[in-house]
Amino acid sequence: MAVPTRPGSSQSFQAGTARLLARILSCGDAELIWRDICDFFSCFGFEHVLYGYSPDSRGAILGAPEDYLVHSTLPQSVVHEMVTEGYFRMSITFNWALRNVGVASWAMSAKEAGIDEDIPVSAAAADFFIRHGLMTGCTIGFMPERTRGRAAMALIAPADVPQHHVDAILAEMQDLIFAVAAVAHRCLSSLPYHAPGRRLTRRQREVLEWVAEGKTSADIAVIMGITTPTVEKHLRLARETLGVETTPHALIKATFLNQMFVTSPVETGPRRTLVPWGM
Repeated sequence: MAVPTRPGSSQSFQAGTARLLARILSCGDAELIWRDICDFFSCFGFEHVLYGYSPDSRGAILGAPEDYLVHSTLPQSVVHEMVTEGYFRMSITFNWALRNVGVASWAMSAKEAGIDEDIPVSAAAADFFIRHGLMTGCTIGFMPERTRGRAAMALIAPADVPQHHVDAILAEMQDLIFAVAAVAHRCLSSLPYHAPGRRLTRRQREVLEWVAEGKTSADIAVIMGITTPTVEKHLRLARETLGVETTPHALIKATFLNQMFVTSPVETGPRRTLVPWGM
């Protein structure tokens, strides 16, 4: 049995955690951030880590699934089934994390979560969680930085580890666990996210940024040295790419996806680890 254990409290562990946080805060590569936090949480005996972010959500009302950003050590087929079938919505602690900040044990009851009634779990969902060993662990909720966008992270213990072993670790180390998870969330959610088919070209992004500055199509044509019809074409293609009908909505959507006013936008090729749930 791979029981979660408390890492040593030596100065070397403390220094290593400080270096980890500094590395995450100074890193612009999602793959490196994800690898670091997975390694960190494995020190506590957690077998899997699952992070999900819906940039266009409003409180408990989640945005479009095609815009979800998901990082996971679970097989992609498992994550796809979980999201497609909506099984994650049947978790008490997931619903708690949408409204709260901190770490919640999977032993949490609906009453403890502030939920009036138990969340019904379908037979298919129960089978899914049992079949994939998703029975013990904790869920982390984060402070929202704006009115849109919600995220949650799950730390999953091996299937043969009882929940009370996880709870013992949380009783002593949950502040540290939360701090690392929260720093990782802030960094991951601030990186540009390019969902399949929703990646703006450099020209589309540039035109939208000028619109955000209050410029008209004629102004933008002069600034960029192109014709007004070409400006309108870029705006139309940007709306189509983002799946919206109006330019103001395109501005909002591009902002939520961190594809505008970014310091180092990636011009070619996908970000290595910003993998949508449906891939």
